Amino acid sequence: MMKEYCANAIAGTQKLLDALDTSVIEKIADRILDSDNVFVVADVGRPGLALMSLAQRLRQLGIRSYHLEESPPTPSVHEGDVVLIASVDGEDKTPITFMKRGKELHIAYDLFTMTKGSTLEKDASEVLLFPQLDEGGLIAEEYFELALFVVCDAIVLYLQDKVGRSKARMQQELPNIF
Repeated sequence: MMKEYCANAIAGTQKLLDALDTSVIEKIADRILDSDNVFVVADVGRPGLALMSLAQRLRQLGIRSYHLEESPPTPSVHEGDVVLIASVDGEDKTPITFMKRGKELHIAYDLFTMTKGSTLEKDASEVLLFPQLDEGGLIAEEYFELALFVVCDAIVLYLQDKVGRSKARMQQELPNIF
């Protein structure tokens, strides 16, 4: 029975990933590489965890990346930086508040979401729209979360190739004092 649950989750996630516009993922990855700093807005929940994991992996590549509101305080956000936001419905209050201020500072942000026409979508530089999929025992939000983790790892692998960072070098950059 457990194998069936796993197979259903993988099959549904694969179906969702197959429907994504990979050109948008590449644009987001290239914007990350061209930015001065990368900031992730990570509310509570698994989409936030996916982006925090992405920030950590980006640091392994030598890309300055931060979680907004992380302790110790993050540096200031400036024009030339990229902010990444993941929101199922694009209506989360914290990212909306951040990006209203960010718009005043000419800060670009990219959005990972399932909801077309949301408040966050209208000012985003790039939007990766995940289709809604309800099958195989999981709900759409759960597929979004699983697929977002995969997309974040794909971004890192893409950037790893672009900067010529070996797997061994990536391994060396993992936290090692604990």
